[in-house]
Amino acid sequence: MKKTVHSTFQFKLLAGLGISLLSLQTHASGFRIPEISTAGMGLSNALVANKDEVGAMAYNPAVMAFHEGHTLQVGATTIGYNLSANPSGGNKTDSATKDKFFVPNLFFSAQTSEKVTFGLAMNSPFGLETRWPNETFPAFSGAVDGLEPEHSKINMINVNPSVAIKLDNKTSVAMGVMFYDINSLVFSSQAVKITGSGNGYGWNLAMLHTTKNWDFGLSYKSSVNTSLAGSFTSSAAPLPANSSVEFPDMLQIGLLYRATDRFNVEFDIDRTGWSSFDKIVIIYQTTSGPNSSTSTNNWKDVLAYRLGATYEISDNTRLRFGYSLDDTPQSDANFSARIPGNDRQLFSIGVGHDFAGWTLDASYMRVEVKDRTISSSLIYPTTGTDPNGTSAYNGTYQSDINLLGLSLSTTF
Repeated sequence: MKKTVHSTFQFKLLAGLGISLLSLQTHASGFRIPEISTAGMGLSNALVANKDEVGAMAYNPAVMAFHEGHTLQVGATTIGYNLSANPSGGNKTDSATKDKFFVPNLFFSAQTSEKVTFGLAMNSPFGLETRWPNETFPAFSGAVDGLEPEHSKINMINVNPSVAIKLDNKTSVAMGVMFYDINSLVFSSQAVKITGSGNGYGWNLAMLHTTKNWDFGLSYKSSVNTSLAGSFTSSAAPLPANSSVEFPDMLQIGLLYRATDRFNVEFDIDRTGWSSFDKIVIIYQTTSGPNSSTSTNNWKDVLAYRLGATYEISDNTRLRFGYSLDDTPQSDANFSARIPGNDRQLFSIGVGHDFAGWTLDASYMRVEVKDRTISSSLIYPTTGTDPNGTSAYNGTYQSDINLLGLSLSTTF
């Protein structure tokens, strides 16, 4: 049995824990969920330049200008996430979270004139949950026992109203406001629990230009700075804490080619600005007054390359195929077992069928995550109370993800 953290060491633990856990809010958002429509999932999210797909509106609201009437789309994605750690000196252990996560999405557009269309998107572009049983990582013992990671979770929703303006028969632009509501944060160690919530605002711009055989699309979502408030809870009384965390900006550029009337292919480049997570300052309250801690993360901006193809096998039925290559923003120097991610390959297939004024879409995606082996020479805990990037997480990490999406849409 490991030793219990002594009360005389409690505040020192909390200071270090504030850095390693509240900074995880950025790490958790590092597990981006780009699958914000079922059609987009079937195309591995290469859907920023497709004016014909209803599901493209969530990726590029400028597409709304080319759809007449009012459109409603409601969908959901089930995510199956398997994760295991085989730490040096320990045993292979699975993350003890639930096996499946349910992520809903909604999009509504209303054409108010020949040139103006209003839209509303609701989705969850970021999310994470991991849970490590006690004594998974042998390096956490003695005085630093309480820093061993346990439960890490983030739930959030993006509410994004926007307006699209059709400049002419070939070109449209769109702009909107994004509201990120982080409704639940849980970032616990084996000794201390941290919970919190918060919100923030950002903006988005988009455009679409279409010709007979080619479509070009661009979508930009700003970074969103969220103000967060929460508490530390341990054997002592809960301690209030607050921070400001910036979610990354996202840029997607796409080019679609219509090879025939029934077959098109699109290539997108997707950039996520993770370098905004260079430092995070945590302010926490103690009995002697406010203190602050700074965590340096040094994440990097990353690119994703996305390829999607659509084939109409009939006037009412479309098949979709996709492939993406995503880089990880997290270097070994800042690795954390709370998000043991790595470079990923995405393989997807989907189908859409129109019937009696409704469209049913279904998609499946397999995410192959490259195994990651950490072998840090920075010995923990002699390097401090923050275990990220140290020998505390040495070992091999394996994960895979399966996604299944369904949506129903109609235009009226």
